[in-house]
Amino acid sequence: MTINKTLLKRLKLLYVEDEDTIRNELSLLLGNFFGEVFTAKDGKEGLELFYKNKKQIDIILTDINMPLINGIDMIKQIRELDSKIPVFFATAHSDNEFLAEAIKLKVYEYIVKPIDIRKLLIMMSELSTVLYQDFLLEQQKNELERYKEITDTNNIVIKTDTHMKITYVNDLFCKISGFSKDELIGKEIKTLKYPDVSNDIFTDMYSTVLSNKPWKGKLKNIKKDGDSYTTDCYMITTLDSSGEIDGTISIQVDITEDLHKKREIQLALMKDKSDIFIRSKEGSVEQNHIINDLKLRLEKAQTDLEKALKNIDKYIYTNEKYRLENKNLKTELGLYKKNANTHTSLKLVKENAELRMESKKDKERINSLEQELEKEISQLKVNYNEKINDLEEKISQLTDDLEAVQSDEVLLQKLEYWKEKAKNESSRIEHLEKQIIAHADISFMSKIFG
Repeated sequence: MTINKTLLKRLKLLYVEDEDTIRNELSLLLGNFFGEVFTAKDGKEGLELFYKNKKQIDIILTDINMPLINGIDMIKQIRELDSKIPVFFATAHSDNEFLAEAIKLKVYEYIVKPIDIRKLLIMMSELSTVLYQDFLLEQQKNELERYKEITDTNNIVIKTDTHMKITYVNDLFCKISGFSKDELIGKEIKTLKYPDVSNDIFTDMYSTVLSNKPWKGKLKNIKKDGDSYTTDCYMITTLDSSGEIDGTISIQVDITEDLHKKREIQLALMKDKSDIFIRSKEGSVEQNHIINDLKLRLEKAQTDLEKALKNIDKYIYTNEKYRLENKNLKTELGLYKKNANTHTSLKLVKENAELRMESKKDKERINSLEQELEKEISQLKVNYNEKINDLEEKISQLTDDLEAVQSDEVLLQKLEYWKEKAKNESSRIEHLEKQIIAHADISFMSKIFG
């Protein structure tokens, strides 16, 4: 068998031997394998070392026959403080009378002198494995105790037998439910459900868990005062030493407060949605009113524009009439100049002077009409451009407002309609200007648009 030096190095040895040579040689050798070796020359010194270092010493190797206090008496006193520490006795053949007493002291092993070092180390290596396993088990036990403490502190713990009758509840469960442990032990776990909870949940729970499968779900339980609380439950079976189901254990987390907060958030969201809907509806009414008002104003602007176009046509017709008359007068005047005699010339001069006066008056009237027409057209153009700009700005503003409040398709279609309407009106005015340019005198148009 091999010697596990790693495990031996974890241990500390108390070595008691009255023969100096054996003690010195063996302690040096053992020091290569153990973490530390305490040495004593007799039972009294060994006992003192143990008292001083009892929390550190893991194994005792001692001779039996020693001065002052022999090995048997030393171990008897040590057993009063520590009943489990492993002890190796180094014995001679003449020490058989002490063996019966040693058995009572639960000695781990006997080594016959002279000591076989390899055999001793093999036995101690085996012991170190056992001690290490005990150490791991103790660690696991301590961890389980800590886990249990954490679980008991933060979770509801309920244990039942195979008939689902409660055998254990922790303090947190009693604190939350208001029941005492005496009131709960022996009752079926189903009796804890709130009245409005269906029995189907517990039927499913029983059949799942007793089939040796874990069950997980939400439980609404009743408190002693009649109130309710809700938990997230996880239940599994517990097994006995033969692997048979001997009951269940459930870990539950109280989520009542979380559910209340969730409902409050949902109610707040519903209220916000309702407020938004109401504001949106009110905004829609207001926007419809504004759009209807804009529609009326657009219709009025359209009517005014039609009147202005008629007046422009009238002014163009009058201007054309005067232009033709003036042209005829110039033609007649040329004929008179060509065929006239002196008398006629005088007469024509007079008539011509009158015609010039009349022509001058006509020109003045035409100029006056052109100026008035120019001013009126210019004013109309400015007014309608301002109206169109105002309407476009308001429509743009309404579009932004409608997008911020709602995305109602009908309103958007109406808004697009009126945008298109305004665009058509603008196109119509441009078309009108083109008509004016096409029919009016060049000098007149240069005064209006130049």
